[in-house]
Amino acid sequence: MEVLRARPGLLLVILVFLGQWPEPRANLWFEQHPFEQQMASQIAKTLMRIFTNSFSAYKISAFISTKYQELSRDRVNLVRRVLDSCVRRPGSLMPVVLGPRLGRKVEPQIFAQVMFVQNVEQVIDIAEGSEKNTLYLIIWLTPLPELRQLSAMSEIFAYFLHQRYNINVLILVPSVQVGIRAYNVRPYTALSCTSTAPVEISLRETGLWDMYPPRLKDLQGCPLSVVVWDIPPYMTVHWNRSDPRQMMDGLDGELLRIVAAKMNFTIRLMRNEPNDLIGGASYVNGTLTGAYQMLRERRANLTIGCAACTPERSTFLGVTGPYSQIAYVIVMRTRGGYSIYEIMMFPFKAYAWLLLGVLVLLRLILRTWWRMPGPLLVGWMLWIFVIRAGYEASIFKFVHNSPVKPLPHTFEQMLGSGFHFITDHATFRMTLKMPNFLGRTSIAPGQPVDMFDALLRESSWKTGAFTSRAFLAHHITKHKDRRNRFVILAEKILDNMLCMYFPQNSYFAWEISRLLFKMRSFGIFQHLSQRLDWNNMPTTSDSMGYRSLPEEGEDVATGFAESMGFILAALNCLLGALGLAIAVFALELLSQRRRWRGLIRLFEWI
Repeated sequence: MEVLRARPGLLLVILVFLGQWPEPRANLWFEQHPFEQQMASQIAKTLMRIFTNSFSAYKISAFISTKYQELSRDRVNLVRRVLDSCVRRPGSLMPVVLGPRLGRKVEPQIFAQVMFVQNVEQVIDIAEGSEKNTLYLIIWLTPLPELRQLSAMSEIFAYFLHQRYNINVLILVPSVQVGIRAYNVRPYTALSCTSTAPVEISLRETGLWDMYPPRLKDLQGCPLSVVVWDIPPYMTVHWNRSDPRQMMDGLDGELLRIVAAKMNFTIRLMRNEPNDLIGGASYVNGTLTGAYQMLRERRANLTIGCAACTPERSTFLGVTGPYSQIAYVIVMRTRGGYSIYEIMMFPFKAYAWLLLGVLVLLRLILRTWWRMPGPLLVGWMLWIFVIRAGYEASIFKFVHNSPVKPLPHTFEQMLGSGFHFITDHATFRMTLKMPNFLGRTSIAPGQPVDMFDALLRESSWKTGAFTSRAFLAHHITKHKDRRNRFVILAEKILDNMLCMYFPQNSYFAWEISRLLFKMRSFGIFQHLSQRLDWNNMPTTSDSMGYRSLPEEGEDVATGFAESMGFILAALNCLLGALGLAIAVFALELLSQRRRWRGLIRLFEWI
């Protein structure tokens, strides 16, 4: 203590290390303080253990802010000693970037930030230099009384919790008397849902999960705000019910209940803005609407409800990994079978009938000037017999198999046939990324599952509904009798993934994403989707050559009437042929009695 009185300038250093305020004495600089090397060594050893066991073990690169150079001279010298011992030494196992600000090019590769500070303002200033949330390691270099120290740390935790949605903050407080103490925060406790009180942790183990332990597995029943909207079969909200757990139905509603039960939080549902909007739009320039704008403004904790994973949303919002897949298809109406008279003319194509007519005409012409030899006449009769047998066989095949009119098999064939498309407002956003839909797609009012009613109301059969297989399965589950009235285009248009969204940098995103991954691995989504009638889905257009077998309970009289209709059509054709023969006979008779020269010449030629 005599040295302290003789050499002024050391008192400030002693206050930093001892963490207390003795009576005024002469001050000494850090480089003159006998405990400086000891303190620098303790900080360096602690940082080395954290760097090795936490960062290097998981290949985490770190950014160290050089704004420590703006600190007082004694603190600057202390930080330099620490860095020389644990960072600048040869053979360092961890990539480190030093600089005043974290550059945009380097930021994606940085997952931890280290800062040496004296006050709360310096922490905020350094953190504001980066938009990305990382692991934060803060070394506090200003000794304060215990209550003021806890208050300052609480202010730091509050900034990261409320302003940056980050709970992965570790504060080291060095002290000569008690060594180095470490603090983090546990925001969800039995007494508070937004606690920022510092919690001291042990430095015996310095692994990554020891320094930054999971703190979101049990939210202690705290409420989370969820923006939802009606979009069956994924989400149906009953706003008239009081219990939030009973207000949701559907695949995503059940999924949200499971997540809430596992993480122990209560659900507070929020209406979308506007109320009738499904989800919301998102654009590359950052313009968001609906639920996504509410998340960006941090008015809710998350949203779920058939929300597609898109890069526009992921850029400006927090997002989980995909938890389910959704397939977009085009649904058409079945064209039905051929009429009786179409069947009687269908076995031969137009060129076959034309060839047959030309041959008959040629025979009539040649017979006028040239008598057909016997062998050729026999060949002609045999050829006519083959044609007749083939015709009868084709008619039998048509009657037995009941063929239907063909539909396009590919999207290009639909475009070439002049198809028009309808879709709902939410799915219409998907068509904006596909140029072939432009100018051919119209928005039908209602929910996505209402598109099939709109498709049946369309007057033209050249109309397709751009929708997903899940919406079609939900409609067929409700209307089983409509299964044979729809056909799915054989070519699948596109696949998309479903995600949950959060405010940007939300600490819930990673925890819930990890939980969803485990649930997906155990097949929970396939289990939930079994409530839809996937086994009775309409057939695809490439397998629509023939009508499907009659459904159980179909009226037998309908099939009998169809068979009798064919016999009636054959009788009508026979009567038509007899009528034509009678008309020819009447004209010939009339020409003989009236002496009409034109008719006489015609019948003589025939």
